[in-house]
Amino acid sequence: MIETASRQRGVPPELGPTLGEIYQARRRIMGIARRTPLDRSFRISELAGYDVHMKLEAWQRTGSFKMRGAYNAVATLAPDLRARGLVTASAGNHGQAVALAAREVGARATIYVPANAPETKKRRIHAFGASMNTDCADYDEAQVAAEEFAQRTGATFVHAFSDRAVVAGQGTVGVEILEDMPHVRTVIVPVGGGGLIAGIGVAIKAANPAVRVIGVQSTRTPAMYEAFQAGRPVHCPVEPTLADGLAGQIDEPSFGRAQAVVDEMVLVPEEKIPAAVRALYHDGIIGEGGAAVAVAALTEGLVQADGPTVVVITGGNIDAGRFAAILADG
Repeated sequence: MIETASRQRGVPPELGPTLGEIYQARRRIMGIARRTPLDRSFRISELAGYDVHMKLEAWQRTGSFKMRGAYNAVATLAPDLRARGLVTASAGNHGQAVALAAREVGARATIYVPANAPETKKRRIHAFGASMNTDCADYDEAQVAAEEFAQRTGATFVHAFSDRAVVAGQGTVGVEILEDMPHVRTVIVPVGGGGLIAGIGVAIKAANPAVRVIGVQSTRTPAMYEAFQAGRPVHCPVEPTLADGLAGQIDEPSFGRAQAVVDEMVLVPEEKIPAAVRALYHDGIIGEGGAAVAVAALTEGLVQADGPTVVVITGGNIDAGRFAAILADG
């Protein structure tokens, strides 16, 4: 576990977003993104030994929290920037969200995803009417290709986790948690690029700096964890992982935002993720690997909560065959 020395200083103004921007995003996405439930988890509470509630972003329109940030970013673009078309890189969930946001505002979208992205995510991108490129080996290659596409065609690039408006949209998760559980003491968030935990952290810390905001990654998706250790982003090898939505590198702005509001980063062994997927299923929740890491942090005793705890279940987009195999192995 890694403690940050700078967790109380707040996100630098030049990085944002501010709490005001998060509330503006909330008004903007109302009626587009769903207000998701915050439910007590009987199974996870039993396994952890204390009261745990789940923020069910897997029940969002695209099956993940990404709809919040993507729509906020697209909705804030000037009409001429939308008219150029949108492009992004994604492990799958952000791609779905940009595709749906583009459809909502009448814009074209091109999504670059890794060749090995889950089929369920790729099918939904197509279903939402976006063009899709699957020629890249991993997320980092997809991002380079998407940025080159933007430069070549003039399309507007919508960053998956480092765009200020995207982070503001993700921060609406934190606002809802506080409204539904004002007495929350610990919020546990899966971390990929860091946009979600940064947005949640801004909202949570503005209300009560004493609430602990804890980030979780897997041993095969450790970019933010390693950045906290080194004090700066460092390159991490890309390895096969069940937590595909958390894979890839981070950048300086994303690290700066997270460092300002995250109290602790935790690494979960990759081999513990399937059991966490099964634990969620026994609670009636289909969660993808990138969501289950937060549950694994609790059930493996890697997080010691102090009072009421919320775990953000970030997404439920897992291929049926893989999901069935995980359940069968349990």
